[in-house]
Amino acid sequence: MIENFINKVFCNDARLLLQRLPTASIDAVITDAMYGTAKSFQYDWGADPARGNPEKHWRYHEPIYRECLRVLKPEGVLAWGQGGKFVPHFRQWFGDHRVWTLTRFSKTALLAIGNIWVVQTKEQRPIEFPHRDSLVMCDRAKYLPLRKLHPCPKPTEELAFMISSLTKPGQIALDCFCGAGSTLAAAEALNRKWIGSDLSRRYCQIAMKRVADARMLPVLPAGELRDGNSAACSVVGSAP
Repeated sequence: MIENFINKVFCNDARLLLQRLPTASIDAVITDAMYGTAKSFQYDWGADPARGNPEKHWRYHEPIYRECLRVLKPEGVLAWGQGGKFVPHFRQWFGDHRVWTLTRFSKTALLAIGNIWVVQTKEQRPIEFPHRDSLVMCDRAKYLPLRKLHPCPKPTEELAFMISSLTKPGQIALDCFCGAGSTLAAAEALNRKWIGSDLSRRYCQIAMKRVADARMLPVLPAGELRDGNSAACSVVGSAP
């Protein structure tokens, strides 16, 4: 049952967790996949396996993407953060979609930074950009410390834009590459249910701390959840 997964962060491979989620159980997948655009990109758990190669990148991510579509409810939405280097491959990889471009800026910054998202329905139909400004003002003082914890964190403000544009209060948002937990913290603050996973236990713990800060929730002790094949999936924390 999907209730066993809600408001929890799982330290595990995204594909393994997705395979255990019920079909048509998620309202929105909002996730920032590994960029795969650099040959030496390092995460806490190791190097990005694609090393800048688009074929290797999609070979790893396509099964995860397909599982994301499976777990979405009919007309559910997918927002997939993706490195701009791979734009020429988007049509082949994702089918029909709309590219959303958000611009991040801070009052104390010198330059604005653009990020792109592939946005579509479960049925691979494009979702148009909302009737609102695409400039996201970010708190640089809060964002810069995240850069010391994760190589490419997204600011909470950017994920709040995505979540508020694509979901309603009480709906379930899944981030299967949750990293430092910006999606989860934004979902918690916006009264959405959420599910997160990451290969790094350290990132998962950071994510849970940020969720706890979002609503002053306690970070619970680690536990284990097992599927029918007794494959362990470590639960780093959960919110009541």
